[in-house]
Amino acid sequence: MKRILTAALASLGIASAASAEPQVSTVDPRTVRFSMPTVAAEDIQFVMPSPQTFEGAPQFHEDEWCQSEFFPASRIAEMKARLTEYKAFEQRHRASNGWTEIYARRIARSPVLSGGKAVVELQELLKASILPAPILTTAARPLGQVGSGYTLRLEGSVLLYGISGESGLESLGAIVGGGGDDQQLMRAFTTLNKKYKLVLVDWRQQFLLVEANSAGKIDIWRP
Repeated sequence: MKRILTAALASLGIASAASAEPQVSTVDPRTVRFSMPTVAAEDIQFVMPSPQTFEGAPQFHEDEWCQSEFFPASRIAEMKARLTEYKAFEQRHRASNGWTEIYARRIARSPVLSGGKAVVELQELLKASILPAPILTTAARPLGQVGSGYTLRLEGSVLLYGISGESGLESLGAIVGGGGDDQQLMRAFTTLNKKYKLVLVDWRQQFLLVEANSAGKIDIWRP
């Protein structure tokens, strides 16, 4: 975290940071294996964090972006089709030590929740804390802070995050931090499903949480 802050402040002209010449090497592209089968391929705009927006901002690798995410129930058929397509792709490209190709998800974004105050509504409904927008990283360096981004912290190290605009939430991702409580995410899903009819897709584990039914159970669909 200290290294990321130093680099960020240096770019702002607030502090200095030494830069090292990158080492150049070559590899045979046929030997490259991906460490995960799918990533979100949407175009994310980044901004340089200020000291104020850096403090308390969650940081995670860009590949983790929207690996679990909410959608309106009106998109269930579309999500089922995408999961079915993705499962076949993942099995076709699975190797002993990774994947030979990666399924890049390009999903047309429409408001998950409408309204310019959707973040505050979520914060009040889930009794969450509002944090600065996420900072995405690679293995080597920070990419920047997500422009127009937001973060809500729930109990159990659960973060809800995404991009918001005047029309509402363009994306609503979820991540459970290390040592976090998956049950807190399930409780959040139950609340959002009942209140807004949202469904939750877990791309990496290939399932769709459809509904919190009247018996208190969660209906799960798998391709």
